[in-house]
Amino acid sequence: IRKALVSLDRALLMQSPNWAIIAKNLAGYLEIELREYWGSEERWIFKPLAETGPDGAGVVAQMEREHRDLDARLNEFKALTRGPIGAEIAPLVREKGVALVKEFLHHMFLEEEVGFTLAEERLGQTYLEEAADRVLLLKEAEKGLEEPAAVD
Repeated sequence: IRKALVSLDRALLMQSPNWAIIAKNLAGYLEIELREYWGSEERWIFKPLAETGPDGAGVVAQMEREHRDLDARLNEFKALTRGPIGAEIAPLVREKGVALVKEFLHHMFLEEEVGFTLAEERLGQTYLEEAADRVLLLKEAEKGLEEPAAVD
């Protein structure tokens, strides 16, 4: 997911010749990848973490709120990239795309540094390893879904 976000960011900022195609492809890829991942993450990691106490519940509430906000922003970006991206909307697509990438990367940082750190403390490494096996990473769907290539 991080690789796809960086590819999108680079394409938008560098305004590579195929940036509009890259934006469309990555919007679709992220939508599919994230919906499955978030649902599993919330079920197998966030729910048990929230049950460990008020501070765990607070962290989980923030992460879930960010999931909903990011989902709304991704839907907005996907709608902007659904049709032809002409000169009149290109600046808006770039602006929204760059903002989306920044929000996603910040969310991932918070999850890794706050949410998952607390989950490891409260739930234990063994539980997280078992949960990782349950978190849906689209293993079957990935056979037909390739992450768009990075842009150089």
